[in-house]
Amino acid sequence: MMVDRVYFLLDVGDGDLERAVATLRGQRGVIMADALEERSSIIALVEAQDRQGLAQLAVQALASVEAMTEALPLMLVKDGSIEQCSPGRKGEEEVRDGSIR
Repeated sequence: MMVDRVYFLLDVGDGDLERAVATLRGQRGVIMADALEERSSIIALVEAQDRQGLAQLAVQALASVEAMTEALPLMLVKDGSIEQCSPGRKGEEEVRDGSIR
């Protein structure tokens, strides 16, 4: 069974880091969300069975973090193969034909 995944680096407002991590961890499809040391950033992993599901879950997860100031998709992974992602900011996540670009 192939699985699509995307890693995100999220910047959040000061003082909202713990709440943002907890919020992300409670979202469907979020496999991992951890705060980075000495930064107001979170690395998160979203996973789904297909690209369309991944797009939906990733957008839902990102929208759940109110304090997010920027979201940078780091890489798309399909069954161990890494694909390039174009960087984006909150609100600029592109969903075209059921996929994140």
